[in-house]
Amino acid sequence: MVETENFSGQRNTGQIAGHELVGHRLVGGMPSQALVNMWLRITSKIVKYGFAIEYRDLEPPRTGIFDGLRLTLDPDVDFEMQCFILLHLFGHSVQWVAPSLAEQLGPLQNTTERETFMKVLHDYEYGAARFGMQLLHEAGIRDFDQWYADFVVTDWQYLERYYREGAIPPWRECVATDQPLIRPESIPPLEHKQMEVRFAF
Repeated sequence: MVETENFSGQRNTGQIAGHELVGHRLVGGMPSQALVNMWLRITSKIVKYGFAIEYRDLEPPRTGIFDGLRLTLDPDVDFEMQCFILLHLFGHSVQWVAPSLAEQLGPLQNTTERETFMKVLHDYEYGAARFGMQLLHEAGIRDFDQWYADFVVTDWQYLERYYREGAIPPWRECVATDQPLIRPESIPPLEHKQMEVRFAF
C-alpha cells in the first residue's frame, strides 16, 4: 500500500509497537535462497528500467518510499517483505512516470466519496501489482506467481482495513493464501521525473 509523504501526520500509530509495523510481516515463508535468487534478478531489471535502488532508515510505519527516480527500502524490514515491497514500489513508480497512464491518476487524487474512492484505490493497487508481476516474468521468474498473488491480496486487505477502520491492523490478520493469480501487464514507456515522495507502510 502506498501513501503520500504528507499524509503521515493524519495517522494514529502512537499505540502501535514498531515491531508490528516493520520487519515482521510474512506470508509464504519462502526459502531464503529462492528469495535471494529472485532479489538478484528483480533488482537488475529495475535498474535497467532506469530506477535507482537504495536503503535508508525510514521512520515507522514506512517500509519503503519512491519519488519517480529511486526506490528506497528500510533495511530493518524482513527480507521476504523487502522483495514484495520492491515489486510493489516498482509497480507504483510505473504508474506515476508513464505518460500513457497519467490520466488514470486523476480519480485517485480527486475522488472524495468513500465507496467510490475504495474502488479507485483497489484498481490503483492491482494495477501496480500487474506491473510487478510483469517484472517478475521479464526477470525469468515464473515459480513465484502464487507467492506474489497471496502477498498482493494480503496487502490489499491490510490497506482496506486501514481506510475503513482508521487504524493500521495487525498484518497477520490480513494474510491471504491460495489467491487467484495476478495477470501481468506490459510496462509502457517511462519518463523518469522527480515527484512528491510516496511511501509504503
